[in-house]
Amino acid sequence: MASSLERKSHPKINHAEPEDEITKEEEEESFCYAMQLVGSTALSMSLQSAIKLGVFDIIAREGPGAKLSSSEIAAKIGTKNPEAPMMVDRILRLLTSYSVLNCSAVAANGGSDFQRVYSFAPVSKYFGNDEEGVSLGPVLTLIQDKWILHDWSDEHCLKLLKNCYKAIPDNGKVIVVEALLPAMPDTSTAVKSTSQLDVIMMTQNPGGKERSEQEFMALATGAGFSGIRYECFVCNFWVMEFFK
Repeated sequence: MASSLERKSHPKINHAEPEDEITKEEEEESFCYAMQLVGSTALSMSLQSAIKLGVFDIIAREGPGAKLSSSEIAAKIGTKNPEAPMMVDRILRLLTSYSVLNCSAVAANGGSDFQRVYSFAPVSKYFGNDEEGVSLGPVLTLIQDKWILHDWSDEHCLKLLKNCYKAIPDNGKVIVVEALLPAMPDTSTAVKSTSQLDVIMMTQNPGGKERSEQEFMALATGAGFSGIRYECFVCNFWVMEFFK
C-alpha cells in the first residue's frame, strides 16, 4: 500500500459534474425573457403615452369599478384618428400585461364576439391626478424627456441656455432639474447613483455628463444669467432656477 505521503503527492482528480440540462420550455421562457429585456423601453413609452392622453384620469372620472373599452377611451380623449381605438387598445394591453391596469372581456355584437374593457389596478391611481393634481406622471416625463443639460456638452448647453435667456422676460427664470456631482466623491448611495449616470452619459451621449454645483454656475453665468437658486432636493435631483 502507498504511504500517506505518497497518497498526498498525487493530486486529486475532480470530475466536473455535467451541467443541469434545461427543458425546452425553460429554454423558450429564457428566450422570451431576453426579448422582453430587449424591448423594455416600450413599457415606459407606453405608460407615458397613456398618462399624456389622460387615460388614467378618464377611467377614474367614471367612478370606482369603472370599465371602459378602448373605443370609449378614445372617444373621451377627443381624437379624430379612426385608428385611435386600435392604437389605445394595443397600448393598454401592454400595460395590462404588467398589471398597470386590469382587463376583462364583455360580450359584443349580440354575444357573438367579445370586447376588452380596462379598469384600475392597485397601482393605477399613482398615474392619474389625485384631488390636488399630483401624480407620478411628471416624474416619468422627467426620466423620458426633461433631463436636458446632462445630455449635452458645455458648448451645446451654453447655446441652449443663451436662447432661453433671450426668450424670457427680465424677471423670467429657467427651471432645471438635474443631479449634482459633489466636488469630492464619497461612498453614499446617492453619489454612487449619480457617478454611474455620469459614466453612462460619457459612453452613450458624446459630450454628455453630470455636473457639479460649480459647473452649473459656470453654465448659468456663461449664458448671461445672474445665478442659480436651489429650490428643492427630491429623489437625488435638484430643482434649480437660473435667474436673470
